[in-house]
Amino acid sequence: MNSMGNEVISKIKGKIPEPPEAINCSDLNIFKPRFFVEGKNQFNFYHFAIPRVYVSGFFTDKKEHDMPKDTILATNPGQKLMASPINKIYNDSDDVKFFCLFIEPNKIRKLSKEEHKRSDFSFSNNVTHLSSNLMSLISKLEFEYKNSQPGHKFMLECLSMEITISLMRELRSNMAFMPELRKYSSKREINMAIDFLWESADMEFSLDKLCKTVNLSPYYFERLFKDHTGKTPYEYYMDIKIRKALEYLKTKAYSITEVCFILGFSSHSHFTSVFRKRLGITPSEYIKSI
Repeated sequence: MNSMGNEVISKIKGKIPEPPEAINCSDLNIFKPRFFVEGKNQFNFYHFAIPRVYVSGFFTDKKEHDMPKDTILATNPGQKLMASPINKIYNDSDDVKFFCLFIEPNKIRKLSKEEHKRSDFSFSNNVTHLSSNLMSLISKLEFEYKNSQPGHKFMLECLSMEITISLMRELRSNMAFMPELRKYSSKREINMAIDFLWESADMEFSLDKLCKTVNLSPYYFERLFKDHTGKTPYEYYMDIKIRKALEYLKTKAYSITEVCFILGFSSHSHFTSVFRKRLGITPSEYIKSI
């Protein structure tokens, strides 16, 4: 156990019957408890909770969350955390109940400084779907840690960095979000949907039309799309609109109102709201920053 892991264990000592299984890297640790850490806690690290069962009554500061299985909740150094009594619900099972992922603050702050020119990085306390990308990276990290093959230390550090960057990209934070360019998956139907969304960015969103294009039912398609992209089709579509809006606004050939209606937004206020939600600034503020 490294110093980071020891500090975490010292905080929760006495709150669980036994120390949890751990995966240790230099600046990233993952714990796999078989018991919930009930009561109040506070850590000096970025903390990510990933339940393997349904969890209700988890608090960040004074905000209450319900967390379905295979979701993720990020918290920041110094935040007050509290879990309601829950062990009695699951005490018949000895399975791993959730993953706790901890990252050294300086790791994220340094990456934020390099990318955003600011180090005051803060995750929003939102329960979010755990992407297949993140779950795969965590599984690879665990495999490398347990098998200790030649070069495993280097692989652990690389995977640790990739997990950290993926968390910063995928989870909502106080930093400006930059929608990605077109990025394909290994699934043909998802790629067809991505192409359709990019080519229809000036139209009103229609899930039925999208599902007919890929010949899948809405329920199955939405679940498949989120598994492969980490976002719902509508969220992905809004990201495309904002990416195109940035391209239009950069030219300074169009007014904000013109861009709003070129991209099919219902109103100027709707466009501004979506823009600010994804980039952290308004269209007017973005134009001034160019």
